[in-house]
Amino acid sequence: MLLHNKMGTDEAKLKDFKLKPMKCELNFLSKSDGSAILSQGSTVALTSVNGPLEVKMSSQSIEKSTLEVLFSPKGGKPSVKDRYKENVIRQTCEEAILSSLYPRTGITVTVQELEDYGGLLSTCVNSVCLALINSGVAMRHVFAAVLCCVDEHGDILLEPEADQLDAARAVLSFVFDERDKSLVTGFTEGNFSEDTYKEAMERCRFASDLVFAFYRDIVSKYSKVIG
Repeated sequence: MLLHNKMGTDEAKLKDFKLKPMKCELNFLSKSDGSAILSQGSTVALTSVNGPLEVKMSSQSIEKSTLEVLFSPKGGKPSVKDRYKENVIRQTCEEAILSSLYPRTGITVTVQELEDYGGLLSTCVNSVCLALINSGVAMRHVFAAVLCCVDEHGDILLEPEADQLDAARAVLSFVFDERDKSLVTGFTEGNFSEDTYKEAMERCRFASDLVFAFYRDIVSKYSKVIG
């Protein structure tokens, strides 16, 4: 009962909540099957999707397509943290893509960091979803990532600024599917209690509606252009 009352309070607060300004352009890359450049605030990521494509016999699976995810940092060679980003994106895509429809083929998702002013991984995840939608690859669901942090006072901040992230006690991001708002993947760092984790997840779940609404708006505008 206490949790219900708490979430009722959170939902009331979130009615006036706004995401950082989001801008997106689909079909940004002409030589990809699908692409999207997405900015969330000042953080920008570019994603391209190619496939399903023929792959070498040694890489083929008779049951599903082979998914490859590549992350390119803005400068220098990929680091351990960049490999972690690839892993999160791969897990998210594997849950979403109906890979059994494309046996013996390969799908490649390439993500390029353009600007990072906080929340890069969640921006990358959202740009990947938009690029997959643009590519026409069949999916079980679309997905959206929302970022939050726990400040030094223990308060949960949705869509924190870069300076708030730097000073945060913990940073948590959650990816939800649009159909059931189920948790697809989550990625966290820092120290937090179980109750804080649950509260942060529910706030982000509620806020994900705004990301999905943005997707619908972008896809609707794109459909009108090509129609």
